[in-house]
Amino acid sequence: MRRERAIVGLVGSASVVLLSRLAAAQSLWTDPAHKFAWCENAGFLNWADAGAPSAPLGARFYPRSASNYQGFFKGFVWGENIGWINLGNGPADGVGPYINTTGANFGINVDGTGKLTGYAWGENAGWFNFDTALTGNPARIDWTAGVGMPGARLRGYVWSENFGWVNLDHATVYVGLAAGCPADLNRDGFVDDSDFVIFLAAYNILDCSDPAAAFGCPADLNGDGLVEDADFVQFLKGYNELICP
Repeated sequence: MRRERAIVGLVGSASVVLLSRLAAAQSLWTDPAHKFAWCENAGFLNWADAGAPSAPLGARFYPRSASNYQGFFKGFVWGENIGWINLGNGPADGVGPYINTTGANFGINVDGTGKLTGYAWGENAGWFNFDTALTGNPARIDWTAGVGMPGARLRGYVWSENFGWVNLDHATVYVGLAAGCPADLNRDGFVDDSDFVIFLAAYNILDCSDPAAAFGCPADLNGDGLVEDADFVQFLKGYNELICP
């Protein structure tokens, strides 16, 4: 679905709207300093910035709110030996959880304890099962250092029928989560006019399922499958700060 809309009218009221949304949950991106997991028969899996274009396709976690850490993952993991692994395209209702009953509604959910469940899909690798893990060590988010803080990371194991165990539990080679800079859509370290052009194109398309939408739909900052006013409010916050943290 396409629609042409005037975004200028939103700018005047955005400061008011922004104040009411400061406590809203922000997506967490894979920490570029800690982005790899090891699969015994497939090699390293990059959760952050492989492929072309790179970072917009990386794995992202979307909590339901700033105080509710349940949520879902969206985005892609890259394996040099097996290609893309899709963690989900976002739940149909934009909130979740993924239903995981067919190839059209799969994805990775996160419960209130941080445990990961559900399925990811690789065109060249098949299904990755986040529900089946080594006894006592399921795939999960370890919030030891707090949400989005250095030290927040994935732990446990994931099972692939075709490639065996994916190790998220290594002491030094692991997948970390960080607040990142999601509004930096071209990944140059700034949220500026060039990012606004990218955002506006996605905003006018609206629906991430539209064939014209960018792969991975990076402008969908809240992960609900649409690029709309709520995403613009988040984008504006990054735009006003300009330089990524």
